[in-house]
Amino acid sequence: MAAYLRPSLKVAGAAAAGASVAYVGHQYWNTTSFFFSTAHAESLPSDSQAALKKVQWKGFTELKLQSAESVNHNVRRLTFALPDDQSITGLPPITSLLTRHTPEGAWVPVFRPYTPISDNDQAGTVTFMVKKYPNGKGSGKMHSLKPGDTLLFKPLHEFDYKPNQFSAVTLIAGGSGITPLYQLTRAILNNPDDKTKIALVYANNSEEDILLKNEFDELAQKYPGRFTRLYTVSKTTPQNEGLYEKGYVTKELLSKVIPPRSTGGQTKVLVSGPPPMVESVAGAKGGFGWTQGSLGGVLKELGYTKEEVHKF
Repeated sequence: MAAYLRPSLKVAGAAAAGASVAYVGHQYWNTTSFFFSTAHAESLPSDSQAALKKVQWKGFTELKLQSAESVNHNVRRLTFALPDDQSITGLPPITSLLTRHTPEGAWVPVFRPYTPISDNDQAGTVTFMVKKYPNGKGSGKMHSLKPGDTLLFKPLHEFDYKPNQFSAVTLIAGGSGITPLYQLTRAILNNPDDKTKIALVYANNSEEDILLKNEFDELAQKYPGRFTRLYTVSKTTPQNEGLYEKGYVTKELLSKVIPPRSTGGQTKVLVSGPPPMVESVAGAKGGFGWTQGSLGGVLKELGYTKEEVHKF
């Protein structure tokens, strides 16, 4: 995706793919000339004092891993130290940090984007939630890091958002595609001047694969009139039967959450998941993941227009 596009994720033919999600377009992330020419927009935090402490992202910046903890069988929470305790990332939503490393014995560096789950004004550290994939060069590297190890990062701005730009946003995610949408959710709800309403539909393979569930549940309790969420899983157990929707992201499922087209006001739907899921929900991206492509799938059936939908 050009500066504002994130390669989508890979999900089984519909929306529940917690076990097989990874940002798409990894094939073009290896086109190194793209990265060094990519411009990224950065907005400063509202606090002018904090703005002065924002990391000066110039090219790739080396950060040291501070801590790592397992979230489930294939996901780790990784926290990196910023240049000093008073530094903040100062990144606007939605912005990922592009990693760069050269595998041992290789000549060509590997680039992968990861979206922080920590707030942009959090002092001293930046945190990621990273899922490991079989033979994943980026996720494998991230999971191999031990406290004290370093990695190179560079901001990659992916979607422009302005407070109250939309009356409502619907977020549709699969697996680890949740991280950019979590970043946006936090940014909207943390801003008392932003009145945008948010509805989340999050699809996974199983209950264990639902990332950031506690965080989303807490936000739903704290902002009952502004944030709602719906989880759907492919596999249920006797213990969680009835707690979640079951199956893929379908027209029937979205109809329970998505704002009716007749409500008025400007709305936006953001879709972040594996390519099969994105195609099923909103139509395939174009240009090998570089462009938005035509609108299709469930959202087209529900009457949404291309301008109202953004695919990651």
